Amino acid sequence: MKAVIYCRVSTEEEAQVNALKDQVQEAIAVVRKQKWKLADQYIDEGKSGTTTNKRNEYNRLVSDLEELEDKFDVIVVKSQDRLMRNTKEWYLFVDKLVQAQKKLFFYLDNKFYTPDDALITGIKAILAEEFSRDLSKKINNAHKHRQEKGTNVSITSNTWGYDKINKKVVINEEEAEIVRLIYNLCCEGYGSRIIAKQLEGRGIKSRSGGKFQETTIRRIIRNPLFKGTAVMNKHHLDFNTKKTVHMKESEWIYHENIIPAIVSEEIWQKANEMMDNRAVQEKTEAFVKKQRGRNIGKHFLSSKIICGDCGSVYWLRFRKKANGEQILEWSCSEYVQRGRKTASTRSVATDRVGGCDNIHMKDNDLQEVLFKIGQKIFSQEGLDQMQKALVAVIQKAISSGDDWNAEVLKRNQANIMKKRELLLDKMLDGILSDELFQSKDKGLKQEYDEITEKISNIEQVKKEKEFSQKRIAEIASEIRDINDKALIVSKINDHITKITIFHDYGLVSLDFWEDVKFYIKKINYRKVEITL
Repeated sequence: MKAVIYCRVSTEEEAQVNALKDQVQEAIAVVRKQKWKLADQYIDEGKSGTTTNKRNEYNRLVSDLEELEDKFDVIVVKSQDRLMRNTKEWYLFVDKLVQAQKKLFFYLDNKFYTPDDALITGIKAILAEEFSRDLSKKINNAHKHRQEKGTNVSITSNTWGYDKINKKVVINEEEAEIVRLIYNLCCEGYGSRIIAKQLEGRGIKSRSGGKFQETTIRRIIRNPLFKGTAVMNKHHLDFNTKKTVHMKESEWIYHENIIPAIVSEEIWQKANEMMDNRAVQEKTEAFVKKQRGRNIGKHFLSSKIICGDCGSVYWLRFRKKANGEQILEWSCSEYVQRGRKTASTRSVATDRVGGCDNIHMKDNDLQEVLFKIGQKIFSQEGLDQMQKALVAVIQKAISSGDDWNAEVLKRNQANIMKKRELLLDKMLDGILSDELFQSKDKGLKQEYDEITEKISNIEQVKKEKEFSQKRIAEIASEIRDINDKALIVSKINDHITKITIFHDYGLVSLDFWEDVKFYIKKINYRKVEITL
Protein backbone atom coordinates (compact mmCIF):
# COMPACT_ATOMS: atom_id res chain seq x y z
CA MET A 1 0.00 0.00 0.00
CA LYS A 2 1.32 3.44 -0.92
CA ALA A 3 1.37 6.04 1.84
CA VAL A 4 2.06 9.75 2.17
CA ILE A 5 2.76 11.69 5.35
CA TYR A 6 1.53 15.13 6.42
CA CYS A 7 3.34 17.06 9.16
CA ARG A 8 2.81 20.56 10.55
CA VAL A 9 3.93 22.76 13.42
CA SER A 10 2.60 26.19 14.37
CA THR A 11 4.86 29.00 15.48
CA GLU A 12 2.22 29.86 18.05
CA GLU A 13 2.55 26.50 19.81
CA GLU A 14 5.81 24.72 19.17
CA ALA A 15 8.90 26.75 19.67
CA GLN A 16 11.20 23.73 19.74
CA VAL A 17 13.68 23.90 16.90
CA ASN A 18 13.54 20.18 16.18
CA ALA A 19 9.77 19.70 16.66
CA LEU A 20 8.97 19.44 12.96
CA LYS A 21 12.01 17.29 12.22
CA ASP A 22 11.00 14.84 14.98
CA GLN A 23 7.42 14.70 13.68
CA VAL A 24 8.63 13.85 10.16
CA GLN A 25 10.95 11.10 11.42
CA GLU A 26 8.13 9.60 13.54
CA ALA A 27 5.74 9.52 10.55
CA ILE A 28 8.35 7.89 8.27
CA ALA A 29 9.07 5.29 10.96
CA VAL A 30 5.35 4.44 11.14
CA VAL A 31 5.21 3.96 7.35
CA ARG A 32 8.18 1.58 7.47
CA LYS A 33 6.77 -0.33 10.45
CA GLN A 34 3.49 -0.91 8.59
CA LYS A 35 5.54 -2.03 5.54
CA TRP A 36 3.93 0.65 3.36
CA LYS A 37 5.69 2.37 0.47
CA LEU A 38 6.37 6.09 1.08
CA ALA A 39 5.06 7.95 -1.97
CA ASP A 40 5.44 11.58 -0.87
CA GLN A 41 5.87 13.98 2.06
CA TYR A 42 3.77 17.10 2.72
CA ILE A 43 5.44 19.38 5.27
CA ASP A 44 4.04 22.75 6.44
CA GLU A 45 6.42 24.67 8.68
CA GLY A 46 5.16 27.43 10.95
CA LYS A 47 1.58 27.34 9.61
CA SER A 48 -1.60 27.65 11.68
CA GLY A 49 -4.08 24.80 11.55
CA THR A 50 -7.06 27.16 11.87
CA THR A 51 -7.10 27.95 8.15
CA THR A 52 -6.03 26.44 4.83
CA ASN A 53 -4.71 29.77 3.54
CA LYS A 54 -0.95 29.85 2.90
CA ARG A 55 -0.65 26.14 3.80
CA ASN A 56 0.92 25.25 0.49
CA GLU A 57 1.70 21.63 1.33
CA TYR A 58 -1.76 20.94 2.76
CA ASN A 59 -3.35 22.39 -0.37
CA ARG A 60 -1.01 20.27 -2.51
CA LEU A 61 -2.14 17.20 -0.54
CA VAL A 62 -5.82 18.01 -1.16
CA SER A 63 -5.14 18.62 -4.84
CA ASP A 64 -3.38 15.23 -5.17
CA LEU A 65 -6.21 13.60 -3.22
CA GLU A 66 -8.76 14.87 -5.74
CA GLU A 67 -6.79 14.58 -8.97
CA LEU A 68 -4.14 11.84 -8.66
CA GLU A 69 -6.11 8.67 -8.06
CA ASP A 70 -3.15 6.26 -8.05
CA LYS A 71 -0.58 8.34 -6.17
CA PHE A 72 -1.35 6.98 -2.66
CA ASP A 73 -3.79 4.86 -0.65
CA VAL A 74 -3.35 6.19 2.88
CA ILE A 75 -2.45 9.50 4.57
CA VAL A 76 -0.36 9.20 7.73
CA VAL A 77 -0.62 12.02 10.28
CA LYS A 78 0.29 12.34 13.95
CA SER A 79 -3.17 13.46 15.14
CA GLN A 80 -6.27 15.22 13.93
CA ASP A 81 -5.17 18.67 15.14
CA ARG A 82 -1.97 18.42 13.02
CA LEU A 83 -4.20 18.19 9.96
CA MET A 84 -6.90 20.73 10.84
CA ARG A 85 -8.13 22.93 13.69
CA ASN A 86 -11.10 24.36 11.87
CA THR A 87 -14.39 22.44 12.20
CA LYS A 88 -15.76 23.43 8.78
CA GLU A 89 -12.49 22.65 6.96
CA TRP A 90 -12.21 19.33 8.79
CA TYR A 91 -15.58 18.11 7.48
CA LEU A 92 -14.73 19.32 3.96
CA PHE A 93 -11.47 17.35 4.09
CA VAL A 94 -13.21 14.21 5.36
CA ASP A 95 -15.78 14.46 2.57
CA LYS A 96 -13.01 14.62 -0.05
CA LEU A 97 -11.24 11.69 1.65
CA VAL A 98 -14.37 9.52 1.49
CA GLN A 99 -15.13 10.52 -2.12
CA ALA A 100 -11.60 9.54 -3.17
CA GLN A 101 -11.85 6.26 -1.20
CA LYS A 102 -8.58 6.90 0.63
CA LYS A 103 -7.62 6.06 4.21
CA LEU A 104 -6.44 8.32 7.04
CA PHE A 105 -4.15 6.91 9.76
CA PHE A 106 -3.56 8.67 13.12
CA TYR A 107 -0.32 7.12 14.36
CA LEU A 108 -0.58 8.65 17.84
CA ASP A 109 -3.83 6.67 18.38
CA ASN A 110 -2.61 3.80 16.15
CA LYS A 111 -5.92 3.69 14.27
CA PHE A 112 -7.58 4.49 10.93
CA TYR A 113 -10.34 7.04 10.61
CA THR A 114 -13.76 5.45 9.89
CA PRO A 115 -17.22 6.97 9.18
CA ASP A 116 -18.20 5.85 12.71
CA ASP A 117 -15.65 8.35 14.02
CA ALA A 118 -17.44 11.31 12.39
CA LEU A 119 -19.08 12.49 15.61
CA ILE A 120 -16.05 12.17 17.87
CA THR A 121 -13.67 13.70 15.31
CA GLY A 122 -16.13 16.55 14.79
CA ILE A 123 -16.10 17.24 18.53
CA LYS A 124 -12.31 17.09 18.50
CA ALA A 125 -12.24 19.62 15.65
CA ILE A 126 -14.52 21.96 17.62
CA LEU A 127 -12.34 21.62 20.72
CA ALA A 128 -9.17 22.18 18.68
CA GLU A 129 -10.69 25.27 17.08
CA GLU A 130 -11.75 26.66 20.47
CA PHE A 131 -8.27 25.95 21.81
CA SER A 132 -6.74 27.93 18.95
CA ARG A 133 -9.23 30.77 19.39
CA ASP A 134 -8.48 30.97 23.10
CA LEU A 135 -4.75 30.78 22.42
CA SER A 136 -5.04 33.58 19.84
CA LYS A 137 -6.85 35.79 22.37
CA LYS A 138 -4.18 35.14 24.98
CA ILE A 139 -1.42 35.93 22.52
CA ASN A 140 -3.11 39.17 21.37
CA ASN A 141 -3.77 40.16 24.98
CA ALA A 142 -0.19 39.44 26.05
CA HIS A 143 1.08 41.31 23.01
CA LYS A 144 -1.06 44.35 23.90
CA HIS A 145 0.15 44.30 27.52
CA ARG A 146 3.76 44.26 26.30
CA GLN A 147 2.94 47.20 24.03
CA GLU A 148 1.30 49.14 26.89
CA LYS A 149 4.39 48.59 29.04
CA GLY A 150 6.69 49.37 26.14
CA THR A 151 9.00 46.54 27.09
CA ASN A 152 9.84 45.54 23.53
CA VAL A 153 10.15 47.82 20.49
CA SER A 154 9.97 45.97 17.19
CA ILE A 155 11.76 47.32 14.14
CA THR A 156 11.74 45.77 10.69
CA SER A 157 14.74 45.12 8.50
CA ASN A 158 13.64 48.11 6.39
CA THR A 159 13.95 50.61 9.26
CA TRP A 160 16.72 53.06 8.47
CA GLY A 161 19.10 54.38 11.13
CA TYR A 162 18.60 51.65 13.71
CA ASP A 163 19.85 48.15 14.53
CA LYS A 164 18.56 45.69 17.11
CA ILE A 165 21.32 44.16 19.22
CA ASN A 166 20.51 41.79 22.11
CA LYS A 167 16.84 42.86 21.97
CA LYS A 168 17.85 46.51 22.32
CA VAL A 169 17.33 49.18 19.65
CA VAL A 170 20.53 51.15 19.00
CA ILE A 171 21.43 53.86 16.50
CA ASN A 172 23.31 52.89 13.35
CA GLU A 173 25.40 56.07 13.10
CA GLU A 174 26.28 55.65 9.42
CA GLU A 175 22.62 55.40 8.40
CA ALA A 176 21.53 57.96 11.02
CA GLU A 177 23.61 60.63 9.25
CA ILE A 178 21.61 59.99 6.07
CA VAL A 179 18.33 60.21 8.01
CA ARG A 180 19.40 63.55 9.53
CA LEU A 181 20.36 64.85 6.09
CA ILE A 182 16.89 63.93 4.76
CA TYR A 183 15.20 65.82 7.61
CA ASN A 184 17.46 68.86 7.19
CA LEU A 185 16.79 69.06 3.45
CA CYS A 186 13.05 68.78 4.10
CA CYS A 187 13.25 71.60 6.67
CA GLU A 188 15.00 73.74 4.05
CA GLY A 189 11.90 73.43 1.88
CA TYR A 190 12.84 70.61 -0.52
CA GLY A 191 10.30 67.94 -1.43
CA SER A 192 10.96 64.21 -1.61
CA ARG A 193 11.73 64.34 -5.35
CA ILE A 194 14.49 66.92 -4.92
CA ILE A 195 15.79 65.20 -1.76
CA ALA A 196 16.13 61.98 -3.77
CA LYS A 197 18.13 63.91 -6.41
CA GLN A 198 20.31 65.43 -3.69
CA LEU A 199 21.09 62.00 -2.24
CA GLU A 200 21.86 60.65 -5.69
CA GLY A 201 24.14 63.62 -6.40
CA ARG A 202 26.05 62.92 -3.19
CA GLY A 203 26.48 59.27 -4.13
CA ILE A 204 24.22 58.01 -1.33
CA LYS A 205 22.58 54.70 -2.22
CA SER A 206 19.66 52.76 -0.78
CA ARG A 207 20.29 49.46 0.98
CA SER A 208 19.72 47.62 -2.29
CA GLY A 209 22.42 49.73 -3.93
CA GLY A 210 19.99 51.71 -6.06
CA LYS A 211 18.51 55.20 -5.88
CA PHE A 212 16.50 56.36 -2.90
CA GLN A 213 12.79 56.20 -3.74
CA GLU A 214 10.54 59.17 -2.98
CA THR A 215 8.18 56.90 -1.02
CA THR A 216 11.07 55.78 1.20
CA ILE A 217 11.97 59.40 1.93
CA ARG A 218 8.37 60.28 2.78
CA ARG A 219 8.08 57.26 5.11
CA ILE A 220 11.26 58.29 6.92
CA ILE A 221 10.02 61.86 7.42
CA ARG A 222 6.57 60.75 8.59
CA ASN A 223 7.84 58.08 11.01
CA PRO A 224 7.87 59.35 14.65
CA LEU A 225 10.34 56.57 15.50
CA PHE A 226 13.17 58.89 14.45
CA LYS A 227 12.32 61.34 17.24
CA GLY A 228 12.33 58.43 19.72
CA THR A 229 8.55 57.78 19.74
CA ALA A 230 7.28 54.26 19.05
CA VAL A 231 3.66 53.81 17.94
CA MET A 232 2.20 50.41 18.85
CA ASN A 233 -1.12 48.54 18.65
CA LYS A 234 -1.74 49.81 15.13
CA HIS A 235 -3.01 46.40 13.99
CA HIS A 236 -3.62 42.85 15.15
CA LEU A 237 -4.63 39.49 13.66
CA ASP A 238 -8.35 38.65 13.85
CA PHE A 239 -8.83 34.94 14.56
CA ASN A 240 -12.22 34.60 12.86
CA THR A 241 -11.38 36.37 9.59
CA LYS A 242 -7.69 35.38 9.64
CA LYS A 243 -6.92 38.93 8.45
CA THR A 244 -4.87 41.77 9.86
CA VAL A 245 -7.18 44.40 11.36
CA HIS A 246 -6.04 48.03 11.39
CA MET A 247 -6.90 49.60 14.72
CA LYS A 248 -8.49 53.03 15.14
CA GLU A 249 -5.98 55.80 15.72
CA SER A 250 -7.57 56.44 19.13
CA GLU A 251 -6.45 52.92 20.18
CA TRP A 252 -2.82 53.36 19.15
CA ILE A 253 -0.29 53.27 21.98
CA TYR A 254 2.43 55.94 22.01
CA HIS A 255 5.73 55.59 23.90
CA GLU A 256 7.82 58.76 23.80
CA ASN A 257 11.61 58.66 24.24
CA ILE A 258 11.51 54.86 24.34
CA ILE A 259 14.47 54.55 21.94
CA PRO A 260 17.39 56.89 21.15
CA ALA A 261 16.23 59.78 18.93
CA ILE A 262 18.04 60.46 15.65
CA VAL A 263 16.44 63.92 15.21
CA SER A 264 14.96 66.33 17.76
CA GLU A 265 11.24 66.84 18.32
CA GLU A 266 11.53 70.34 16.81
CA ILE A 267 13.20 69.15 13.60
CA TRP A 268 10.73 66.26 13.21
CA GLN A 269 7.78 68.62 13.69
CA LYS A 270 9.14 71.23 11.27
CA ALA A 271 9.86 68.63 8.57
CA ASN A 272 6.34 67.22 8.84
CA GLU A 273 4.81 70.70 8.72
CA MET A 274 6.83 71.39 5.57
CA MET A 275 5.48 68.20 4.00
CA ASP A 276 1.91 69.18 4.92
CA ASN A 277 2.40 72.63 3.39
CA ARG A 278 3.70 71.14 0.13
CA ALA A 279 0.30 69.60 -0.64
CA VAL A 280 -1.09 70.82 -3.97
CA GLN A 281 -3.42 73.64 -3.00
CA GLU A 282 -5.02 76.63 -4.65
CA LYS A 283 -5.64 79.85 -2.72
CA THR A 284 -9.01 81.43 -3.51
CA GLU A 285 -9.94 85.08 -3.05
CA ALA A 286 -11.66 84.21 0.23
CA PHE A 287 -8.37 82.71 1.53
CA VAL A 288 -9.92 79.24 1.44
CA LYS A 289 -7.76 76.34 0.21
CA LYS A 290 -9.19 73.78 -2.15
CA GLN A 291 -7.83 71.01 -4.37
CA ARG A 292 -8.44 70.53 -8.05
CA GLY A 293 -8.06 67.61 -10.42
CA ARG A 294 -8.38 63.89 -9.84
CA ASN A 295 -4.70 62.89 -9.76
CA ILE A 296 -3.39 65.47 -7.30
CA GLY A 297 0.14 64.74 -6.17
CA LYS A 298 1.29 62.38 -8.92
CA HIS A 299 3.33 65.23 -10.48
CA PHE A 300 4.35 68.50 -8.86
CA LEU A 301 2.33 70.42 -11.49
CA SER A 302 -0.75 68.17 -11.33
CA SER A 303 -3.98 70.22 -11.02
CA LYS A 304 -2.07 73.51 -11.54
CA ILE A 305 -2.14 73.67 -15.36
CA ILE A 306 -5.41 75.09 -16.71
CA CYS A 307 -6.66 75.31 -20.30
CA GLY A 308 -7.23 78.93 -21.38
CA ASP A 309 -9.80 77.80 -23.97
CA CYS A 310 -12.23 75.68 -21.95
CA GLY A 311 -11.04 76.00 -18.33
CA SER A 312 -10.33 72.28 -17.92
CA VAL A 313 -7.31 70.86 -16.11
CA TYR A 314 -4.33 69.65 -18.17
CA TRP A 315 -3.37 65.99 -17.70
CA LEU A 316 0.11 64.50 -17.96
CA ARG A 317 0.37 61.64 -20.45
CA PHE A 318 3.00 59.38 -22.01
CA ARG A 319 3.42 59.40 -25.78
CA LYS A 320 5.69 57.18 -27.85
CA LYS A 321 7.50 58.50 -30.89
CA ALA A 322 8.02 56.36 -33.99
CA ASN A 323 11.52 55.42 -32.80
CA GLY A 324 10.09 54.12 -29.51
CA GLU A 325 11.23 57.11 -27.43
CA GLN A 326 8.76 57.95 -24.66
CA ILE A 327 7.72 61.59 -24.14
CA LEU A 328 5.93 63.21 -21.20
CA GLU A 329 3.29 65.58 -22.50
CA TRP A 330 0.55 67.79 -21.00
CA SER A 331 -2.82 67.83 -22.80
CA CYS A 332 -6.17 69.40 -22.00
CA SER A 333 -8.34 66.83 -20.22
CA GLU A 334 -11.31 67.87 -22.36
CA TYR A 335 -9.30 66.93 -25.47
CA VAL A 336 -8.15 63.65 -23.89
CA GLN A 337 -11.74 62.63 -23.15
CA ARG A 338 -13.55 64.02 -26.21
CA GLY A 339 -10.95 64.82 -28.86
CA ARG A 340 -10.78 67.96 -30.98
CA LYS A 341 -13.63 70.48 -30.82
CA THR A 342 -13.39 71.76 -34.39
CA ALA A 343 -14.55 69.20 -36.95
CA SER A 344 -11.80 70.14 -39.41
CA THR A 345 -9.11 69.20 -36.90
CA ARG A 346 -10.50 65.76 -36.15
CA SER A 347 -8.96 62.73 -37.81
CA VAL A 348 -12.42 61.14 -38.09
CA ALA A 349 -15.69 63.06 -38.59
CA THR A 350 -18.15 62.43 -35.73
CA ASP A 351 -21.22 64.00 -34.15
CA ARG A 352 -19.38 64.20 -30.83
CA VAL A 353 -20.16 67.23 -28.64
CA GLY A 354 -17.39 69.01 -26.69
CA GLY A 355 -13.65 68.61 -27.08
CA CYS A 356 -10.86 71.18 -27.13
CA ASP A 357 -8.48 72.54 -29.78
CA ASN A 358 -5.80 73.86 -27.40
CA ILE A 359 -2.15 72.88 -27.84
CA HIS A 360 -0.14 70.15 -26.12
CA MET A 361 2.90 71.02 -23.97
CA LYS A 362 5.95 68.82 -23.46
CA ASP A 363 6.89 68.50 -19.81
CA ASN A 364 10.54 69.29 -20.65
CA ASP A 365 9.50 72.55 -22.40
CA LEU A 366 7.39 73.59 -19.44
CA GLN A 367 10.15 72.89 -16.94
CA GLU A 368 12.58 74.90 -19.10
CA VAL A 369 10.17 77.87 -18.88
CA LEU A 370 9.95 77.52 -15.08
CA PHE A 371 13.75 77.35 -14.91
CA LYS A 372 14.09 80.63 -16.86
CA ILE A 373 11.42 82.30 -14.72
CA GLY A 374 13.22 81.10 -11.59
CA GLN A 375 16.53 82.44 -12.85
CA LYS A 376 14.93 85.81 -13.50
CA ILE A 377 13.18 86.05 -10.13
CA PHE A 378 15.99 84.61 -8.02
CA SER A 379 18.57 86.97 -9.52
CA GLN A 380 19.75 90.10 -7.69
CA GLU A 381 17.57 92.17 -10.00
CA GLY A 382 14.56 90.05 -9.05
CA LEU A 383 15.34 90.41 -5.36
CA ASP A 384 15.51 94.22 -5.74
CA GLN A 385 12.17 94.17 -7.55
CA MET A 386 10.60 92.17 -4.71
CA GLN A 387 11.90 94.61 -2.13
CA LYS A 388 10.39 97.49 -4.12
CA ALA A 389 7.09 95.62 -4.30
CA LEU A 390 7.21 95.14 -0.53
CA VAL A 391 7.79 98.88 0.03
CA ALA A 392 4.93 99.70 -2.38
CA VAL A 393 2.54 97.43 -0.46
CA ILE A 394 3.47 99.10 2.85
CA GLN A 395 3.16 102.60 1.37
CA LYS A 396 -0.22 101.75 -0.10
CA ALA A 397 -1.41 100.50 3.29
CA ILE A 398 -0.13 103.70 5.00
CA SER A 399 -1.68 106.04 2.40
CA SER A 400 -5.23 104.72 2.78
CA GLY A 401 -7.61 107.76 2.74
CA ASP A 402 -9.92 108.89 5.54
CA ASP A 403 -12.96 107.75 3.54
CA TRP A 404 -11.77 104.16 4.00
CA ASN A 405 -10.56 104.54 7.57
CA ALA A 406 -12.23 101.82 9.59
CA GLU A 407 -12.05 103.76 12.86
CA VAL A 408 -13.87 106.78 11.36
CA LEU A 409 -16.53 104.54 9.90
CA LYS A 410 -17.04 102.77 13.20
CA ARG A 411 -17.52 106.16 14.92
CA ASN A 412 -20.09 107.05 12.25
CA GLN A 413 -21.88 103.80 12.99
CA ALA A 414 -21.99 104.67 16.69
CA ASN A 415 -23.51 108.09 15.88
CA ILE A 416 -26.16 106.48 13.68
CA MET A 417 -27.12 104.08 16.50
CA LYS A 418 -27.53 107.08 18.87
CA LYS A 419 -29.82 108.79 16.31
CA ARG A 420 -31.93 105.64 16.02
CA GLU A 421 -32.23 105.42 19.81
CA LEU A 422 -33.28 109.12 19.95
CA LEU A 423 -35.91 108.52 17.25
CA LEU A 424 -37.25 105.57 19.25
CA ASP A 425 -37.53 107.72 22.40
CA LYS A 426 -39.43 110.44 20.49
CA MET A 427 -41.80 107.87 19.02
CA LEU A 428 -42.46 106.38 22.46
CA ASP A 429 -43.07 109.90 23.91
CA GLY A 430 -45.62 110.59 21.18
CA ILE A 431 -43.55 113.32 19.52
CA LEU A 432 -43.19 111.26 16.31
CA SER A 433 -45.86 109.19 14.64
CA ASP A 434 -45.18 105.52 14.05
CA GLU A 435 -45.22 106.07 10.29
CA LEU A 436 -42.67 108.92 10.45
CA PHE A 437 -40.46 106.85 12.82
CA GLN A 438 -40.46 103.88 10.44
CA SER A 439 -39.52 106.11 7.50
CA LYS A 440 -36.62 107.88 9.24
CA ASP A 441 -35.35 104.70 10.96
CA LYS A 442 -35.31 102.86 7.63
CA GLY A 443 -32.98 105.50 6.16
CA LEU A 444 -30.63 105.35 9.15
CA LYS A 445 -30.57 101.55 9.03
CA GLN A 446 -29.69 101.60 5.32
CA GLU A 447 -26.84 104.05 6.04
CA TYR A 448 -25.66 101.80 8.91
CA ASP A 449 -25.64 98.71 6.66
CA GLU A 450 -23.68 100.55 3.95
CA ILE A 451 -21.00 101.53 6.50
CA THR A 452 -20.89 97.89 7.73
CA GLU A 453 -20.18 96.73 4.18
CA LYS A 454 -17.41 99.34 3.78
CA ILE A 455 -15.77 98.19 7.03
CA SER A 456 -15.92 94.59 5.80
CA ASN A 457 -14.26 95.60 2.51
CA ILE A 458 -11.53 97.47 4.38
CA GLU A 459 -10.79 94.43 6.54
CA GLN A 460 -10.67 92.20 3.47
CA VAL A 461 -8.23 94.58 1.71
CA LYS A 462 -6.18 94.70 4.90
CA LYS A 463 -6.01 90.89 4.97
CA GLU A 464 -4.87 90.82 1.35
CA LYS A 465 -2.19 93.43 2.03
CA GLU A 466 -0.95 91.60 5.10
CA PHE A 467 -0.92 88.32 3.17
CA SER A 468 1.05 89.86 0.26
CA GLN A 469 3.46 91.56 2.63
CA LYS A 470 4.06 88.33 4.52
CA ARG A 471 4.56 86.24 1.36
CA ILE A 472 7.04 88.71 -0.16
CA ALA A 473 9.00 88.83 3.10
CA GLU A 474 9.07 85.01 3.24
CA ILE A 475 10.23 84.66 -0.36
CA ALA A 476 12.93 87.31 0.11
CA SER A 477 14.28 85.38 3.11
CA GLU A 478 14.23 82.08 1.18
CA ILE A 479 16.28 83.24 -1.79
CA ARG A 480 19.87 82.07 -1.93
CA ASP A 481 22.47 81.60 -4.63
CA ILE A 482 20.69 78.80 -6.50
CA ASN A 483 22.33 77.47 -9.67
CA ASP A 484 21.03 73.90 -9.93
CA LYS A 485 18.20 73.66 -12.48
CA ALA A 486 16.18 71.06 -10.55
CA LEU A 487 16.41 73.14 -7.36
CA ILE A 488 15.30 76.32 -9.14
CA VAL A 489 12.30 74.53 -10.68
CA SER A 490 11.44 73.03 -7.29
CA LYS A 491 11.69 76.41 -5.55
CA ILE A 492 9.54 78.22 -8.15
CA ASN A 493 6.97 75.39 -8.02
CA ASP A 494 6.46 76.02 -4.29
CA HIS A 495 4.87 79.34 -5.23
CA ILE A 496 2.95 78.52 -8.43
CA THR A 497 -0.81 78.88 -7.98
CA LYS A 498 -1.64 78.00 -11.59
CA ILE A 499 -0.37 77.98 -15.17
CA THR A 500 -2.86 78.99 -17.85
CA ILE A 501 -2.18 77.73 -21.39
CA PHE A 502 -3.49 79.54 -24.49
CA HIS A 503 -2.75 78.86 -28.17
CA ASP A 504 0.14 81.30 -28.50
CA TYR A 505 1.08 82.20 -24.94
CA GLY A 506 0.89 81.08 -21.32
CA LEU A 507 0.62 82.77 -17.91
CA VAL A 508 2.41 81.55 -14.79
CA SER A 509 0.62 82.85 -11.66
CA LEU A 510 2.67 83.06 -8.46
CA ASP A 511 1.61 83.77 -4.89
CA PHE A 512 4.17 86.59 -4.45
CA TRP A 513 4.78 87.99 -7.95
CA GLU A 514 2.83 89.39 -10.87
CA ASP A 515 1.81 86.92 -13.60
CA VAL A 516 4.74 85.94 -15.84
CA LYS A 517 3.93 85.64 -19.54
CA PHE A 518 5.71 83.27 -21.92
CA TYR A 519 5.17 82.95 -25.67
CA ILE A 520 4.37 79.77 -27.58
CA LYS A 521 5.17 79.45 -31.28
CA LYS A 522 3.59 76.43 -32.91
CA ILE A 523 6.00 74.66 -35.27
CA ASN A 524 3.69 71.74 -36.09
CA TYR A 525 0.97 69.61 -34.48
CA ARG A 526 3.31 68.19 -31.83
CA LYS A 527 6.19 70.70 -31.68
CA VAL A 528 6.24 74.20 -30.18
CA GLU A 529 8.92 76.80 -29.44
CA ILE A 530 8.70 78.63 -26.08
CA THR A 531 10.29 81.97 -25.15
CA LEU A 532 9.87 84.45 -22.30
